Amino acid sequence: MNRVREIWDGGGQAVGAWLQIGGALSAETIAGCGFDTVVIDLQHSLIDFSTCAAMLLAIEKQGVEPLVRMHWNEPAAIMKLLDAGAYGVVAPMIETADEARAFADCLHYPPRGKRSWGPRRPLIRYGKDYAAKASASVVSMAMIETRRGLDNLDAILAVDGVDGIFIGPADLALALGRAPRADHDDPEVVATIADIRERTHAAGKKVGVFTAAPAFSAQKLREGFDLVTITPDLMMLEAAARRTLAEVREGARRT
Repeated sequence: MNRVREIWDGGGQAVGAWLQIGGALSAETIAGCGFDTVVIDLQHSLIDFSTCAAMLLAIEKQGVEPLVRMHWNEPAAIMKLLDAGAYGVVAPMIETADEARAFADCLHYPPRGKRSWGPRRPLIRYGKDYAAKASASVVSMAMIETRRGLDNLDAILAVDGVDGIFIGPADLALALGRAPRADHDDPEVVATIADIRERTHAAGKKVGVFTAAPAFSAQKLREGFDLVTITPDLMMLEAAARRTLAEVREGARRT
């Protein structure tokens, strides 16, 4: 069973890392820090398929569930990454029930969906009877981050085969006429995110959100989000580098 799904089935919440730096070593290092899942961001990074495949393996070997945020809702790309060992998929910019249904079709084998058979890495993890376990092995979340997606949220939530909604707060803020920020304090953005959470839970599905600051991440967990991803590794690296450099320069000025 998918480890994130196990957490959810037990009534828990999952905390995930967010990777934008390509490389198996850095992915393995982050995965070893105690996260429940690690999400590889293919939409807003320079990570290609070969690098991603190596990162998926490195994350899984640390006992952590590897997920991928796709660059787009493309069936061939999604199915290829599932075969490479992505055990969760976040699809960006889902705006209609038809788009959500096309996403779901990629995740499940017939008769439930249209996924093509060829699960190279999942067969190693789950064994020869993977076909019977495939649907439970993958966590799937459709991103709501546009006006059209908001307008069609109930129809999207009604689509079978998608576990829930993942909120992209920066694009959502743009759609609402606000500045693109992750940890938004604008009342309309805050209220919209809360509304998505409530409607998603009312539909019996899970809801996740991208966050930045640790305090904000913790707040979203207290509010009941089922999955929270924290500051991307690239931002962590930059912040640590700036902090270290400032400490060196400050130390050098002391007499």
